[in-house]
Amino acid sequence: MERKMSKTKFAVKFQKAAAVFAAVLVFAGMSFAGDSDKLINMLADKGIITSDEAQQLQKESGKTLSIPEWIQNIKFNADLRLRHQADWTGTSTRVRERLRLRFGFEANPVENMTAAFGLATGKTSGGADSDPASTNYSFQGFQKVPIFVDYAYLRYNIAGIVKINAGKVKNDMAFWNIRQLIWDTDINPDGVTVNVDRSLGKGFAFFGNAGWLFMNGDIGNGAEQPDVYVFQPGINYKTGNISVKAAMGYQQFNTKNRIPAVLAPGNANYLQGHTNLTNFQIIDPAVEVKAKEIIGRYGVTVFGEYIKNLDDSVYKTDREGGLYGITFGDDKIGKLADWNITLAGRYLMNCVIPAYLGYSDAYNGAPNARGYEISANFGLTKKAAVTLTYLDYKAINGPEDRASLMQFDLNYKF
Repeated sequence: MERKMSKTKFAVKFQKAAAVFAAVLVFAGMSFAGDSDKLINMLADKGIITSDEAQQLQKESGKTLSIPEWIQNIKFNADLRLRHQADWTGTSTRVRERLRLRFGFEANPVENMTAAFGLATGKTSGGADSDPASTNYSFQGFQKVPIFVDYAYLRYNIAGIVKINAGKVKNDMAFWNIRQLIWDTDINPDGVTVNVDRSLGKGFAFFGNAGWLFMNGDIGNGAEQPDVYVFQPGINYKTGNISVKAAMGYQQFNTKNRIPAVLAPGNANYLQGHTNLTNFQIIDPAVEVKAKEIIGRYGVTVFGEYIKNLDDSVYKTDREGGLYGITFGDDKIGKLADWNITLAGRYLMNCVIPAYLGYSDAYNGAPNARGYEISANFGLTKKAAVTLTYLDYKAINGPEDRASLMQFDLNYKF
């Protein structure tokens, strides 16, 4: 009989110990929400632990987890896009199903300092990124999808006015880019940039971007490295439902008499040909005007941009480009039945920007092209939307080579 009782007492003690251990694990995971005291009191009320044990656990509950604040404040973002795309040229048609997945992390390890990185899908050639102007992966043969480091940078914030960025920075940390006239937004440049944002009062604010971007790493043979200088001051103005953003940019690609800058190993299309014969000294005035809720909840946005290569040391003509367009509908797509539609036109003469740097979907990113594009967005949920896009472009000079495409996208933001 005594032996039976000892086993029973041992089982009870073991059960209580296990319960206490489980409680510690549970409220340790819940301590961030401040629910540990409630759990301990509940266990005491049910007789699983004694009041003395409850008091001891409450004393220790604040010490169970000690996670640095910067880890608790890590931010995560991600988006997924599924695309059906059809391309037409004068001689052929190509149909593809494509995928884009991007995700990133951002933390503030010390005061005023941000560390961030992002990963994205892409296309490989010999194990390297073969298309920095695209994060699309075309489905083929059940192959696994390659993932690249899309950006990785450190940012130092000075008084909330000046931000200094270094590393592989995001595209919009180098310049304000309306609709990819000079740079495709999937190209995240390497270098150091500075962003300034300062309120001037009475609805006005000043913003500015500047940077030094490098295009090649270890070239060897004592060759100079092609690089880029960026300078873009601008003004924001807002009154009521009207807002205006305008900037005058200057971008200088130092490529003359240097080894042609190739953005991607294994792809000779990038910045080929005349890149080492001239610099590109590009002036870039741009403006965007928004009028919200002019017809019910719907508004209108008009935008325009003009670019010219001032360096005429080699090419006397073909040095201009432009973008113009209008958007009507909801300003943002954030719920079911939100919608907007954009109609835009653009042109790029042959020597205005380095080849294949601009919008990769317009004439395959090549210059010497003129055309138009239409895109429509429709919201499905707070985080999901569909987009239908049609682009039609043809050569400005030479044979009228035509390139058209249609894209149907399903977008989801995590």
